[in-house]
Amino acid sequence: MKNFEIFNSKNMKKPFLILFFFISFLSSAQKKETVTIPKGVVYKYADAKIIEKAKKLISDNLSENNDYKILQNNLIIGPELWKRFKANEKIQKIEGGAVQFHVDDLILDGKMCQDITDTKIVWDEFKNEVSNQFIIRKANELELAYYWSVISFDIEEPLLIVETKEHNYILNLLKKDLKLLWLDEAPKTNYIRVPGKIYQNGNEIESVSEGIKETRLEKVVFLNSDAELAENSSLEDLQLIIQKTDKIFDELFKNSMKSGKIMVEFELKKKKNEITYAVKDDLDLDIMKEFEKRVNSEQYPNSKNDPIKLQLIYKVNSFNDTE
Repeated sequence: MKNFEIFNSKNMKKPFLILFFFISFLSSAQKKETVTIPKGVVYKYADAKIIEKAKKLISDNLSENNDYKILQNNLIIGPELWKRFKANEKIQKIEGGAVQFHVDDLILDGKMCQDITDTKIVWDEFKNEVSNQFIIRKANELELAYYWSVISFDIEEPLLIVETKEHNYILNLLKKDLKLLWLDEAPKTNYIRVPGKIYQNGNEIESVSEGIKETRLEKVVFLNSDAELAENSSLEDLQLIIQKTDKIFDELFKNSMKSGKIMVEFELKKKKNEITYAVKDDLDLDIMKEFEKRVNSEQYPNSKNDPIKLQLIYKVNSFNDTE
């Protein structure tokens, strides 16, 4: 009888475990909140527990006991939110990090923070706007369509909306550590694109503001479509390229007394990248020579398949280009 009982328990355990995991799987699947995904948009779901954890993290960091655990050094402010935030006096003090988004025939400006002190400034202003009256939810179809039109990578949860009476904010967190990657605002109406005109921050303009005379990264220009960038690179790789080059530029040119512009063009290929340079005006060519040497010695990410290009435009004791 003893042997029979052991034999019987082994045979009963297997179907019991299968049934247990099957029920657990169904329970987990039922908890996942789905969204309406626009045609052509790539949207990757995260586990329901991760979403709830992200919601709590956002809520906690919008409270009076904010500990900034949601933040990292890098944070992108999307073009819709940047329309308003660019006028904020505190945010205006953040140096560098100008970003341009090429959306069909629109050229939209944004901002990329590259230091935790700067990301805290942005978060504090965002927190002040939100106040205590908000809900946190997943994005709707229109909000996803807008976000997809701006970014150059697949949408991956946690992607959440902080909805207030006045604004619907888009927050995209990294799944691996729940750090905030992207902060933007969903338009209240349809996102309209009009070809054949010049736009800055989504508004039609006749010329670009020359800004102030300074030494920093002026703008980043992507020379591929969003689809090409998404297929052949990642936001993390592009950020790494910008950060490495920015660091070398700051170290070499921050005390330069001469004026000029530098264009660094990266062509990322599957096997060997190519970097080309162009300068104009009265730039210190000795420093430029060292700049090229150090940039060329760095290891940069390669393209996954097809080549992609991006340009980093730096100004040294100069104004912005207005053409």
